[in-house]
Amino acid sequence: MLDLPASHRNNGIVMSAMRVRHAVMSGPAREAVVARDLRAEIETFPTSRPALPHR
Repeated sequence: MLDLPASHRNNGIVMSAMRVRHAVMSGPAREAVVARDLRAEIETFPTSRPALPHR
């Protein structure tokens, strides 16, 4: 999901990434190296995407 080009990121994908980020920030494993790495990668995930092209 994090490797998807911006043109394929719909609102559902962006919201899912934000839910995962919240879960790894507040869960019991939040200090685990894997959780920190995932949070860092999600933080660099652009939450905006270009508008769909006009037809």
